[in-house]
Amino acid sequence: MFTIVTKIKYEYAHRLILHQGQCRNVHGHSGEVTVELCAEQLNENGFVMDFADVKAPLKQWINDHWDHAYLANEADPLLPSLKAQEVKVFCFPAEPSAEVMARYLYEYLSQLPLPVGVSIKRITVLETCTGSAIYEPSKA
Repeated sequence: MFTIVTKIKYEYAHRLILHQGQCRNVHGHSGEVTVELCAEQLNENGFVMDFADVKAPLKQWINDHWDHAYLANEADPLLPSLKAQEVKVFCFPAEPSAEVMARYLYEYLSQLPLPVGVSIKRITVLETCTGSAIYEPSKA
């Protein structure tokens, strides 16, 4: 099995409204997403696939939606005020935890056309230099 890895960095703020600890408060992170794609065979160029074919659309999506944005639970009572001030906001139907973000990116990338035989191995969302969450699809 061959695996390629690409990373994208971004900045964001969030809070976890259901959490009883410090993460209940608005705070920011320098996030990093790591995408791992795998294939049993290499293409005619000796690649799993061209890095640019996955990195460009993912980077564009992150820049448009998450970079320098407030990531929120759709039930966050701060949303009306933030939206009234035209703050860049991205809403999740759940808490904007690293775990939820990793699964969300997996679902987004799963919609992109991948070459035959290439699959998403895992998505890692680094929230801090010491904490990250990984989403891997279940093996059927």
